[in-house]
Amino acid sequence: MIIKSWYCSLLLVIGSHLVSAQKEPGHIWYTVTDSVAQFESQGWQNIGIGRLPSSAEHKVRKAVWNLSGHTAGLGVRFETDSDHIVIRYQVDGDLDMHHMPATAVSGVDLYVKSDSKWLWARGKTSFQETVQYNFSLDSLSDDPHEHKLFFPLYNNLKNLKIGVKYGSSFRFLPLRQENPVVVYGTSIAQGACASRPGMAWTNILSRKLDYPIVNLGFSGNGRLEPEIIDLISEIDASVFVLDCLPNLTPTEERTKKEIQKRIIESVASLREKHPQTPILLVQHAGYSDGLVDAERRKIYETLNSWMSESYSSLKKEDYKNLFLLTKDEIGLSNDAFVDGTHPTDLGMQQYAEAYAKKLMPIIEEVD
Repeated sequence: MIIKSWYCSLLLVIGSHLVSAQKEPGHIWYTVTDSVAQFESQGWQNIGIGRLPSSAEHKVRKAVWNLSGHTAGLGVRFETDSDHIVIRYQVDGDLDMHHMPATAVSGVDLYVKSDSKWLWARGKTSFQETVQYNFSLDSLSDDPHEHKLFFPLYNNLKNLKIGVKYGSSFRFLPLRQENPVVVYGTSIAQGACASRPGMAWTNILSRKLDYPIVNLGFSGNGRLEPEIIDLISEIDASVFVLDCLPNLTPTEERTKKEIQKRIIESVASLREKHPQTPILLVQHAGYSDGLVDAERRKIYETLNSWMSESYSSLKKEDYKNLFLLTKDEIGLSNDAFVDGTHPTDLGMQQYAEAYAKKLMPIIEEVD
């Protein structure tokens, strides 16, 4: 569970200075896993570079467990005055997909904070057995700056090292102490099909809100399963987001009764353990080809009507702090898709803006 004690915070601050470093000509290298016990946007401590704890391996389906090794949404923050930064690491899977580039599937993204704004840094890339990014930041002032490194969306990550100029200051920053927004969703939440990690909607949202977002999107496998809901309930969240309808296409087994049962039981289970924590239900954002394909349109319109009915039923049962983000509020445009289903960067931006508008007042009320 995320622990918010002064003792834990003190250990994180102390630990941020006890980094593992190795000198090379011109650079000093920091091995991230030797120095960081919990990554940005992880829901649990001491679980390595992954998204679920080891206790989940025999509780969730194998497909979910395998996807939890993908580092979508994870990252690390550090502070340095170096004007040249090198990132090196390896990945386990294929570098790219037919509809998603290597920069997103296996790449990283570096942002640097200047005058309270997050600025994207362009990296010169080499996608080989070892992936390497070289970042030049010589337009910034000589003062130490906060940096945020976003990890790959669709790959496992290992041997991650950060190199800075020899003689530069460097320290890993302690974790944010706010309770995170926890997102349980599908491939769209995991990041398909952004062009790079920083353009996944959860990562855009984390910058917009300046708030930690836990990404528990599982490509093709966000199905409102009780095993995942139980795990999510271990996290002290500011808001729980359930955005799973795109993976709940109706079938003979997946009937209206079954899908509404999953929605209602998921909310009831979270509410039992977190009586006051806001829960945001999310409708299907639609398919761009639904405007020309009646069968595809029927899928999301049916699911959204079932979600609306479930939401109304829960509200009648006097569930407090329960909210609904509708398809119309998400508002994806016709050109916001790669394949009719998964968003482009444009679609990701529209997702993030809709979420920000919905979540800002909720988080302000919680805080």
